[in-house]
Amino acid sequence: MWLLDGRTHRGPATVHAEGCSAAADRAHPLNTLSALDALARPSTTACTACDAAETLLPILAHGQNEGPTSSD
Repeated sequence: MWLLDGRTHRGPATVHAEGCSAAADRAHPLNTLSALDALARPSTTACTACDAAETLLPILAHGQNEGPTSSD
C-alpha cells in the first residue's frame, strides 16, 4: 500500500510507503498501479525517506524503456 501526499489542484505531490513518517496525516491510500500512475505525472515525486523511491522508480523506469520491437 502506498500513500499520496500533497496533491491539491494539480500541485506537487509525493508518493510514500504506508507507514512513512514523512507522509502527512491527510495522505490518500493508493494501490501500486495508482502509485505508478501518480509518479508518471511530472509534478509527483517518490519519497526517499521510505521505500517508495527505491521500489517504485525502477518499475516506472522499466516501463518507460519498453518500446516496440522490430520483427526483422
